[in-house]
Amino acid sequence: MGNKIMVVDDDLPTLEVMELLLKKINREPLLVHNGWDALRAIKKEKPALIILDVMMSPIDGWQFLEELKRNDEFKDIPVLLFTAKHVWPEEYSKYADDIVGVLEKPISLAELKTALERALPRDASSRADDDVHRTPQIRSG
Repeated sequence: MGNKIMVVDDDLPTLEVMELLLKKINREPLLVHNGWDALRAIKKEKPALIILDVMMSPIDGWQFLEELKRNDEFKDIPVLLFTAKHVWPEEYSKYADDIVGVLEKPISLAELKTALERALPRDASSRADDDVHRTPQIRSG
């Protein structure tokens, strides 16, 4: 899968900032403005990880996750939730096995880099050492 990180967010300024941050840490950003377009884009170019806004339209992040996880080819793509609103564990408990973490906006370059390092092991052997069911980490604002 490599270095490609898909960012799904309906806020254009957020996408622009994420593009700059990802490029600064030598990642290739794939920017998508809504969930439906992201589901189509994944079929053309499978990312290493998805950074997913929770509150967007026409489908929200939860609906996107459900659609993504229905597809065997894409259900193993790690997903980081990305939200301006604090997300309580009770809110995402249904998806705990499907997400690798939660990032709260705004995010710093250091926070993004740390989250990606946790979510994307450097090689396949390090992935085998990780717990299969990691508890998502929430950054407090």
